[in-house]
Amino acid sequence: MLCLSMLSLGCIDFGGGPDTDKIEIIGEEKSPNGKFVATSFSCSGGGAAGYFYFNVNLRKAGEKLDQRDGLLGKHKTWKAFADIEVKWIDDENLEVSYKQSNSPDYKENNAIKVESKHGIKIHYVTKEKGR
Repeated sequence: MLCLSMLSLGCIDFGGGPDTDKIEIIGEEKSPNGKFVATSFSCSGGGAAGYFYFNVNLRKAGEKLDQRDGLLGKHKTWKAFADIEVKWIDDENLEVSYKQSNSPDYKENNAIKVESKHGIKIHYVTKEKGR
């Protein structure tokens, strides 16, 4: 009986998941031809342990935003990026500018960025920290 109780305890979700995340859209831009949408956003969730992060998503127009399908970082729920802005250069090129944590702990995470998606080339510009 004790084993059965412990097994069922393992199925309880203490922290929530993607379905319970709170998402705030910071900026959203359609491509010039209207086929794609680039969205900068913040996301929070995770219950008691919690997480809060910023990222950017690129998807086909009409598709739902997937907050775990970010363009920036190896670990999508890390708060490694901030002040993210998106700007379409043309129908095939998107510019994403951002500030990032320069802590050595984030070096590997921050080195990973999606180079292209849906045939769109993504150009990254790191903003200088400071005031």
